[in-house]
Amino acid sequence: MLKKIGFLTGCLAALALTRTAAHAQKPATDSVRALYRYQRDDKTPDKRTLVRIDAGHRAVAAIDPNVFGNFIEHLGGSIYSALWAQTLLNPNLESVEDGEAGLPEWNLIGTATWQMEGYRSPRSVRLVAASEGGNHAPGLLSPGSLTQTVYLPVHRTRGYTLAFAARAPMGKAKLRASLARQSGAAGVALTENSKTTAFPQTDLTVTAKDWRVFRLHWTVPAGLLAKGEAAVFQLTYLSGPAIDVDQVELTPDDNREGVDADVLQRAEAEKIPVLRWPGGNFASGYDWRDGIGPRADRPTRRNMAWGGVEPNHFGVDEFLKFSREVGAQPQLTVNAGDGTPENAAAWVRYCNGKANADDMAKLRQANGNPGPYNVRLWEVGNELYGGWQIGHTDAKGNAARFVRFRDAMLQADPNLRLIATGKGDEFVGDGLQRNRDWNARVLQAALANGGQAPDYLSIHPLVALPGGLGGATYAEQYESAMAVPTYLGDTVLPDLARLISDIEGPNARTKIAPTEWGIIIGGDKWQSGPNHDVLAGAIFNALQLNALMRNADWVTLANMTALLHGGGIKKPDGVVIVDPQYWTQTLYAEARPRTPIETMTVGPGGDVPQRGGLPAVANVPDVDVLAALSEGDKKLVIFAVNHHRTEARPLQVEVAGFAAR
Repeated sequence: MLKKIGFLTGCLAALALTRTAAHAQKPATDSVRALYRYQRDDKTPDKRTLVRIDAGHRAVAAIDPNVFGNFIEHLGGSIYSALWAQTLLNPNLESVEDGEAGLPEWNLIGTATWQMEGYRSPRSVRLVAASEGGNHAPGLLSPGSLTQTVYLPVHRTRGYTLAFAARAPMGKAKLRASLARQSGAAGVALTENSKTTAFPQTDLTVTAKDWRVFRLHWTVPAGLLAKGEAAVFQLTYLSGPAIDVDQVELTPDDNREGVDADVLQRAEAEKIPVLRWPGGNFASGYDWRDGIGPRADRPTRRNMAWGGVEPNHFGVDEFLKFSREVGAQPQLTVNAGDGTPENAAAWVRYCNGKANADDMAKLRQANGNPGPYNVRLWEVGNELYGGWQIGHTDAKGNAARFVRFRDAMLQADPNLRLIATGKGDEFVGDGLQRNRDWNARVLQAALANGGQAPDYLSIHPLVALPGGLGGATYAEQYESAMAVPTYLGDTVLPDLARLISDIEGPNARTKIAPTEWGIIIGGDKWQSGPNHDVLAGAIFNALQLNALMRNADWVTLANMTALLHGGGIKKPDGVVIVDPQYWTQTLYAEARPRTPIETMTVGPGGDVPQRGGLPAVANVPDVDVLAALSEGDKKLVIFAVNHHRTEARPLQVEVAGFAAR
């Protein structure tokens, strides 16, 4: 059978053919990579690429669906400005920096003051009547008001629940809770038909000297706010003595277990098989105990990895429920930075302990989760080789830590599948040997004294742009970045597989898990180069997935960077959107490739020189092709990616061993 595909510039395609009859098969091969070959020919007519596929010659190893995994991290606005539905930041009104003068995320207007003594948390805000400002703020100070700009998902729901704690320590007082247009007055707005329509506004009397939680429901009138339009939330003093307020939340009615409905819908549609959390760098300073129990009792911390306020409202129970909602197997990263093996083992018992088995299982039950979660995938640490990492160490230290954490965690649950922190972030020069030395050390330590090897060794082959390529043109950055997946698939992964086999023998237990991969960015001008938010991110994603699948006998788990930062789902101004990389990930996951088959690609290619920290790569094909049979061998799936940034490439496909309709 002959199939021709005309390519658009810089694009990817997935072609699915359905079987009509069975064919004889050749003996299966042990090496997946041996099935995928490329022969460079720069003289083909019209720069055509010829692909010859023999569906009767297959690999023993299957493509694991978990290579299409993803991860989420508490980084920037990924959690509390995107995934989490509650719309107010720093709801506990807390400080996270030493000597911080202002209340993070909030505005204190007029006589409002930030003070100690909060509702089940250290701080609160006091609202009092208007007064003369004195020497430091001459003139009349307006009545105290606490405000924050919010983006409400009015395009999908008009109902919201406001909850906050308040007290009147010196006697009965009144306050007003309201919404306003960002540039208008509270309580009134003009709709499209020029009629006056009231914003939600509620006056409340506070009588108790002790804290009381107030809850009320608002309906935002239709047409009052446009999609993505900012509003201002306000708590304002009206009369009487002082009023203290704390722990303020404004949540849309359509939240799903606290998660934004649009984010959840997009995550479900991506068909994520496995989801990693809480990081990432964040994991190395995170104590899981901060994120369990009633939200009002959870401490607000400084995000030690990325800065800013971490209210701990999205913790392990929320993550595991979210994973269940999107149909993903959870993958937890324990804190091997400043954490302890004992703390990690307690986390295992909290998640997996049978009812009433011990104090951790009882704690989970007390938090409203009676049955064990049975989390099987656990990653011991994150990038512990990096100076940017809390508690970073050397190869010897990482190896010793893994053994201590492994022993403690397996004692808590012997059925865990553990991921050791490996190293695969350097692509040139002495960095390649540093990778090897680090990986050998942890594997050898794991096996010492009859110990159990890790189930996986993690690597993070991230491509930082512009990184050391700041002086390169866009075209040069693009060329170098897009060559990295070829280098990964042809050099890095096979080298690591050989290392594992050399240490563990022919029946090695350890598989390779790129638990972070993708283009990452930095600096003020990252948007002027190839990045994860544009088509370049989608092309890189496809090339990387092809490389991982060509090593399917060794790579059985991977996590793309990332669901809510990097390439994936975004929520600017409260409106959920997705970038091109999201569609690549979804395309591959939905195609469900399972059985690698012989694929010979003949066509033009190029040689890419080393630039900065990105490697020299020879014979990079103009069109990168991966063919596989779907589950049950009913469909033949072909993924084809055009490497070239500006030129189209025609593609000719010849298929044997598969009768298609």
